Amino acid sequence: QNYQALLELCLKNKCLFTDDNFPAHISSIGTGALLKKLPRNLQWKRPHALHKSPVFYAANRKQLDLCQGLVENCWFLAALEALTFHQDILAAVVPQNQSFERKYAGIFHFRFWHFGEWVDVVVDDRLPVNEAGELVFVSSVNKNVFWGALLEKAYAKLYGSYEDLQIGHVSEALVDFTGGVNTRIKLAEAPPYLWDILTRATYSRSLMGCHTHLGTTKVLKNGLVAGHAYTVTGIRKVTCRYGPENLVRLRNPWGKIEWKGDWSDSSCKWELLSPKEKILLRKMKEDGEFW
Repeated sequence: QNYQALLELCLKNKCLFTDDNFPAHISSIGTGALLKKLPRNLQWKRPHALHKSPVFYAANRKQLDLCQGLVENCWFLAALEALTFHQDILAAVVPQNQSFERKYAGIFHFRFWHFGEWVDVVVDDRLPVNEAGELVFVSSVNKNVFWGALLEKAYAKLYGSYEDLQIGHVSEALVDFTGGVNTRIKLAEAPPYLWDILTRATYSRSLMGCHTHLGTTKVLKNGLVAGHAYTVTGIRKVTCRYGPENLVRLRNPWGKIEWKGDWSDSSCKWELLSPKEKILLRKMKEDGEFW
């Protein structure tokens, strides 16, 4: 579908776009277990019906934070989180000249790397909501921001349905967002120079994520969630009284539930650092981000 041609046609005819290729219908959600989770009286509504002043995209990084919906796609959210640290890469996936005001016609588009080429995916802005008018799938922390929900809809369209986003790896989504080359490292078999790999990746602005193994309990005693994806948001070599320590900062895409071990927010390890470094790195906030 040609975004520009469809947009101009809708503007000319003074109508809002409806996408017959990915309709506002249960078939776009899927056919399996996800249907059982859906609220009764599911409706599809456009952002203008959900908020008096909807915004497509927020320039402030903190306002880009997203909340996971009924689809268990933490891997997709962790990859999106990594994207928000690189505005230029994000702008390739989320074309920035889109809004709910200027040239609005209920149509949006996103770009993904698919089978070796960039594919432009067009969607209308009808989104599934419950009776209270809350988004059923991905939503923004700032409820009037809709880029995440519309991007997820485009990604679901690319793969067939929302249900097809249930299982995946952070690395797969990062390739879809960048066209980059994907390297995966099993920590149990990690090379001795893993820190050098992380350092090089950080300096070359690579996107990084990680995930835990599935377990019998959902949240482990150490605060990590089993079978869950995280974004790598930074690395830092710190100097303790006993010598250097390599720290990696992760973020839980849920925005809560953090690691409780060494170097967690309340860990006594922070007392081993200089006051300046401690103030710089330690964040006593339940925001899902931790060292």
